[in-house]
Amino acid sequence: MKTLSKLAALGSTLLCLSSANATSVPNTDTPTTFLGPTVRLGYTSSMTDTSAYSLAGEAGLRNFRIGGTLGWKLADNQRFKISAEYLWQKINFAFFSGDSEQWVNQGALGAAYQYDLEYPYHPQFDLSAYISYAPSKTLSTVSGTYLDPFGNTVFYNDHRRIAGSNSNGISPGITISPWTGGKIGAELNYDNVRYDTDNSGINEDAKGLGGTIKIGQIITDNVSVNVAAAVRQPFNNYAADLNFDHIQYYGDWTLGLFGDYNVGKNTLPDTWNVGISADYFLDQRAPHMVSVVKGERDIKAERIPQPISDTLLAWTANPAVYMPQVLAIADSSCNGIGNVRVVMPIPNPPVINTSGVFTFNSPTHFSGNNLIYSMSVVPVSGSDIPPPDQLFSINKSTGAVTLDTTSTGANATYAITVTAANGCSSVSTTFDVTINND
Repeated sequence: MKTLSKLAALGSTLLCLSSANATSVPNTDTPTTFLGPTVRLGYTSSMTDTSAYSLAGEAGLRNFRIGGTLGWKLADNQRFKISAEYLWQKINFAFFSGDSEQWVNQGALGAAYQYDLEYPYHPQFDLSAYISYAPSKTLSTVSGTYLDPFGNTVFYNDHRRIAGSNSNGISPGITISPWTGGKIGAELNYDNVRYDTDNSGINEDAKGLGGTIKIGQIITDNVSVNVAAAVRQPFNNYAADLNFDHIQYYGDWTLGLFGDYNVGKNTLPDTWNVGISADYFLDQRAPHMVSVVKGERDIKAERIPQPISDTLLAWTANPAVYMPQVLAIADSSCNGIGNVRVVMPIPNPPVINTSGVFTFNSPTHFSGNNLIYSMSVVPVSGSDIPPPDQLFSINKSTGAVTLDTTSTGANATYAITVTAANGCSSVSTTFDVTINND
């Protein structure tokens, strides 16, 4: 979950000073950065009958990328490629003391394999993997004060830092052509992102499975459109492009328009981008030696260029790794406030089978200064389940959770999540309450 988003409810009660002389609402922003407009350029060429290379670059107001790919045709129905890229982005990061635009960078390596199956709908099996590294970055410390809910002035020092990451992943997938000019692809994504955080109270690592769906359609001989949606552990990514293909001018050109939106998870910022692209394809494969019959007795070997019947160039032009965003997050600590910690989880109380008012003393399970408490309640099971707000309440200042069953019976189990926050950080713990007195 995004740590800063947990603090949004504090905006109406907390006041802070981002500097010693200016009062403002505490920073609960989750900014979205526009990286473009961006221009993408690509050059792809064959080297031999079975190999090709591609060079690509991007340039935008807040986005620069360079990359290269080597591709090989292993057999008529098998291809392999390796890619490398380096990405620079200027992203808006949210800290307690305010937002800050910072340049961050990331390098990545990837490899991919494709196998064409001789079945209906022309299925293609794909397997790709990547590794990436984004270095961390230490920023200046910002000092200030804010007023807690009781009117006390609290001093803080916001030690700002951007945590880079080490990540890797693997994606098996399949693409089919169910109708003329159309392709549908599906991938299973596994990502393992480990952020280099110094703030040990917050673990924003992203590890686990996700999925990607891709749809492409050739509209005319020279126009095609592609859309993709990826729901993965570190982010959700949505992309679309419109291409004008096979424009002949000293080679084969593809011109296009593109847009993408990246929704970060685990405090990863959101970004989006739009732009134009231009890709140039040049096939330099030497003509083959073939035998040509000229008359009944005159057999002569001549060099005649053979038609290109495979997709080596297009396969190589699409890199094996393309990271939509630098995987880096804001990682700060606030001296004078202190980070919130869970001393011990709140235990599940015994089943409540009598009517009355019950209190669960959650403050003893947290440590930290200037804490403000919030609560969410979710029904888990039961046959008689009143709305949670008819039963449960929390004291935002003390953190005491109260259950009142004097006027409403219930036969249900509820999961109660208590969150303690002080502006610098927040933590949560969950316990179950079972009521059987309806």
